[in-house]
Amino acid sequence: MKKLANIDLKLLQLFDEICKTRNLSRAAENLNLTQPAVSLALGRLRQHFGDPLFVRVGGKMVPTPIAEQLHELVANAIALLEATMAYQPRFDPASDARLFRIAMTDVGQIVVLPHILNTFRDIAPHIQVDVITITNEIADQLQHGDVDLALGFVPDLDGRYVQQKLFEDGFACLVREDHPRVKEALTVRSFQDEEHVIVKTSGTGHLIIEHNLQQQGLKRKVGVQVPNFIGVATVVGSSNLIATLPGRAAKLLARAHGVRVMKLPVDMPSYHVRQSWHERMQHDPAHKWLRKTVAEIFGSN
Repeated sequence: MKKLANIDLKLLQLFDEICKTRNLSRAAENLNLTQPAVSLALGRLRQHFGDPLFVRVGGKMVPTPIAEQLHELVANAIALLEATMAYQPRFDPASDARLFRIAMTDVGQIVVLPHILNTFRDIAPHIQVDVITITNEIADQLQHGDVDLALGFVPDLDGRYVQQKLFEDGFACLVREDHPRVKEALTVRSFQDEEHVIVKTSGTGHLIIEHNLQQQGLKRKVGVQVPNFIGVATVVGSSNLIATLPGRAAKLLARAHGVRVMKLPVDMPSYHVRQSWHERMQHDPAHKWLRKTVAEIFGSN
């Protein structure tokens, strides 16, 4: 089998042009080649295929039977290559189907996910979303394509990843409406005296609370430990336990579960919620649309 490396595209273009013009001079002119270059290239083609390919008859270069058989193959190959080089990837959210794998924290599922799904339903009806919980493996998942986009507080990504700020959030406390001891406001003392619902997980943002309390020499009394923030409001609403959680999630959960949002009596830094992706996805049209849409959602909310 003769190797493709022995033939370059210019030889095939010349072959196609001679087949169409039946004239070496015109083929040379159309391809901006000199006559000696055309003669040399035709010699290489003849040697490769073991056939004269073209013979001069009455002033024209007439293709041999082998050249006639080859012409359709060569013309199709050139057309395919031209179409490949002209390809411009596109994405139409109104009609294209796509599955996006989005990693987010439990707080993201409360605060972020509903907005995304509502927007997709209106402008991209064929888009599907597979929500994955952010873990310590998120960098590898983004790199290997197991996750398309990460939403949340993800501080440990290196230069191979791109991050865009969506919004800033802080922390607040949840307390039941008729709590017997916590009335108008929480004090530092009551914050330490009351038992807490503690979220204990290896997730990306959950450790912020405990780390900053330790820095201030403060400690919470543990009433119960849960693996995520989603069930916290239910526990608070049915007990005298209090809980500390991100501010936006606190407001949404309070509205749904009939509990109060109270200002933290201790210092707690805010944090940035970002969308993060691997650099290899930077120019994918569908991924660009996803990032732009998510950024617009939270730029207007």
